[in-house]
Amino acid sequence: MELSLAESAKQFNVTPEVIADYITEGLVPSKTSLADGSTLNDRDMYWVDMVHCFIQNGSSIQEVKKLIERCDI
Repeated sequence: MELSLAESAKQFNVTPEVIADYITEGLVPSKTSLADGSTLNDRDMYWVDMVHCFIQNGSSIQEVKKLIERCDI
């Protein structure tokens, strides 16, 4: 399934800018850039879900980046 940035943001009850920030910060390793009209597939949404969960539970962006660096992707 492919979702627009706005549709994916609705899934997590955040603004599209939050999802865009995750991507531009390098927190969604399956999506390395964000172009106009970009969509997110199931793999991208998996990473967004994981990142959002960590941040919602108090992790900083830097902590999540370190975690992702340790993942064998």
